[in-house]
Amino acid sequence: MTGRSQQVRLAEGLARQGHVAPAVNACYQALRIDESDPFVHCLLAELMLSGDFYDEAISAASRAIELDPECAPAYLALGLAYDRRGGMWDRSILVWHELAEVVPDLVTAHVQLGEAFAAAAFEEEAIDAWRRALELDPSEARAMYNLAVAALKREGMATALPGFRKAGELDPSQDDLFFSLAGVYDDGEEAPDPADVPPDRKSRIAAAYGLAFEEDYFAAAELIRLILDEDADDAEALGLASYLYLKQEAANEAMACALRALTISTRTPTAVYCLGVAFARRQGLARHAARVFSALAKAVPDEPMPHVLLAESLLALQRFSAARESYLTAVALDPACVRARFGLAAVLFTEGRHAEADWEIRRAAYHDTRRQGLFWALYDEYAEGRS
Repeated sequence: MTGRSQQVRLAEGLARQGHVAPAVNACYQALRIDESDPFVHCLLAELMLSGDFYDEAISAASRAIELDPECAPAYLALGLAYDRRGGMWDRSILVWHELAEVVPDLVTAHVQLGEAFAAAAFEEEAIDAWRRALELDPSEARAMYNLAVAALKREGMATALPGFRKAGELDPSQDDLFFSLAGVYDDGEEAPDPADVPPDRKSRIAAAYGLAFEEDYFAAAELIRLILDEDADDAEALGLASYLYLKQEAANEAMACALRALTISTRTPTAVYCLGVAFARRQGLARHAARVFSALAKAVPDEPMPHVLLAESLLALQRFSAARESYLTAVALDPACVRARFGLAAVLFTEGRHAEADWEIRRAAYHDTRRQGLFWALYDEYAEGRS
């Protein structure tokens, strides 16, 4: 097995930095040196794909696979090129099958395979592929969104809604909204050990947010308990307590804490968020959830997620036109919002606009795979195996 040449490393470095045109030129120079290097063709495929030159990406990725049938990143580029080009679902299905065999635990391969099956009208095979993806990773939100859409097509919105709610719970963007409302952002530092936190309110609340951000919910809850022992009317602490209850599937307790926080101070956006989520999780309270999320969307109009949450509540009320408008607002604010794209697709399906719905799902897939940075993860793994 041979590693990468110096010229390939140059092209790779330029590509990682986003210098597409120089990287393409470096690839062509590398091809003049060694036309049989799969790394060059693989890189070229990714670069062409990033520029939406699908035919060129297909050609380069196919050549890389001819040179080395184990070149996983080339399969990824080839499958994505077929999907985005459209109308080549039979070939796309074969490629995703191959990638799933080359990298059996690659969740995205099964998600994409299901979407290719669905586009080719093989609904049962699509459902099996998405279920396989969830077996590999139960937190795979995109597979759950696709299963919810499949349920919508087969049995209607009432059957699909629990799937959309579950997918939303798996989607990390909703947690991002909570911490954004709290003014908490990832600073790259680990949360402190609870035993080392100074016994003052400011230190405890900051540490509790940090621990919750890192998903250490029990340690965060212990710090919040200490704060509330000293001041039971601390609205911010109650808002965080409500969030922690939501993460433990305790919707009633979350609702109680959020309502208490808002009784003390209506200017507690985290409590507004938690109250809306708690309402949304309780059957028959969709109308209340819609009112809360409508208020939250007005309070933070530049955040896409409140509009998505409002739209999902409107779906539960079968107010499809209003839901569509909320989803469109979310997409306008963040075109890469996968959750809004899937929700918009659901509304379009209910309106019989199947071609537009399928397009929204393809856009969701496009943004989701770009966000993952999956090509470079597979590329690095492949390069390590060749060294």
